[in-house]
Amino acid sequence: MSILEYKNYSVSLNNTSMPLVDNISFKLEKAQSLGIVGESGSGKSLTALSALGLLNKKTFSTTGDILVNNKNIFNLNNRELNELRGNEISMIFQEPMLSLNPVKDLHSQIYECIELSNDNLDESDIKNSLHAVGLSNVSKILSSYPHMISGGQRQRFMIAMSILRKPNILIADEPTTALDVTLQKQILDTLRNLKNDLDMSMILISHDIELIKRYCDQILVMKNGSIVEDQSASEIFSNPQDAYTKQLLKFKSLSFRDNIISKENKVLEIESLSCKYLTKDSLFKSSKEYFKALDNINIDIYQGESVGIVGESGSGKTTLAMSIMHLLSYEGNIKICNSITKDNIFSDRSLRRNFQIIFQDPFSSLSPRMTISQILSEGLVNLLKITDREKVDEMCIDILSEVGLDRDMLKRYPQEFSGGQRQRIAIARALVLQPRLLILDEPTSALDVLVQDSIVKLLIDLQSKYNLSYCFISHDLNLIKKMCHRTYVMRDSSIVESGLTKDIFCNPKVDYTKELLESSFIDY
Repeated sequence: MSILEYKNYSVSLNNTSMPLVDNISFKLEKAQSLGIVGESGSGKSLTALSALGLLNKKTFSTTGDILVNNKNIFNLNNRELNELRGNEISMIFQEPMLSLNPVKDLHSQIYECIELSNDNLDESDIKNSLHAVGLSNVSKILSSYPHMISGGQRQRFMIAMSILRKPNILIADEPTTALDVTLQKQILDTLRNLKNDLDMSMILISHDIELIKRYCDQILVMKNGSIVEDQSASEIFSNPQDAYTKQLLKFKSLSFRDNIISKENKVLEIESLSCKYLTKDSLFKSSKEYFKALDNINIDIYQGESVGIVGESGSGKTTLAMSIMHLLSYEGNIKICNSITKDNIFSDRSLRRNFQIIFQDPFSSLSPRMTISQILSEGLVNLLKITDREKVDEMCIDILSEVGLDRDMLKRYPQEFSGGQRQRIAIARALVLQPRLLILDEPTSALDVLVQDSIVKLLIDLQSKYNLSYCFISHDLNLIKKMCHRTYVMRDSSIVESGLTKDIFCNPKVDYTKELLESSFIDY
């Protein structure tokens, strides 16, 4: 029996003829798990928002029908729609920090669900809902504001709000995008258990088809607003029909890098590295308290080698990157290119050309006030002291070409480009200085899987061409598997396991590494 049905449904911007969702039809059955997968702009979220009647009519126009329990939502008035939302169909949004009100405590926010409910719900139902999603110390959670709890707790709280009124249908729109792999698995397992316990139907939206496979019975693949494939999960993986689906599956079929790297030239040498943050200040040294972010770290990277650093949030990965870049105070020794240390890096800024960093979010790391030409030439002028404008322009054009971009982009601004193009610009900014070592801090986590694939291929090609060394920091083990020759696993500020990537993945020695691998849904 169909509990939700889309019939020839389309969405377009007002005053335009180009559809954002193009004549889609599908059904969600009672107690079924349906996955919707596709890249950004494919229409996944618009499809989900439409089921709750959440599209702004001043912006979007729609055609076709959406039936919830045989009721056409476009025939309902506002009061009837409000009764539908939460009681019959509920939604978990992608970013809980943006979905929760930062100036209201969590108790007042979840209590709004009780006020909107037709059922006789009370405080005990709130506590039961929080316990159902695995949240303990309920009193503390309810008295907290969103910023006072972790990302995983915020997402669990959002799930608790969505199931409080026991809806028939639960839509989860990228519910784990901002979470570590271990938290991701916990959240998805929680959703699956709740679906089974409450006999709900669930729609899970993601750009990760491997994740969808683990939790859904049926899979819709969307591209450019259309459904290009609709099959059972097993059929999608064993017999994909559409070329785009085959691309998504090919990206997940990653192989190890088995290249033999010469250990003659050491580009990075880290010995006994420790880093701590002051958490409690005091006039008396003995009363000061510190948090140790890095504890006795030892890492080597050789010329032409890619080394992966993996671990969940709080393990020390980004602190390690900032320490290598000499942007934090640290104890121990960091030597780059056999000669660059903390003793000379601050007296000779030109040494920084030898090691560069590419950040997680290309939009935040590129100034919106500067043209691409200004962004690329900044290091050439300030670090290399090149004053010949023609030479600077020529070097900027050459490096844009290296990363697959056109010279006519030099006069444009970062906000005029897609996420993948911005990341290529960030790579060009680092490479224009001809460094020997690149630190890549989650460089593809904000990108769709096929854009990720193009960036990874670009990085591998550039490494081969220029004999670059990479320190690749990520919680995505699929990317580490494809990119890195050796891997270090971090937990609680320390390295718990290290070795060849193939050995780490196929024969992990430490329970924590095994847990990470299990959470990443990697098949061998």
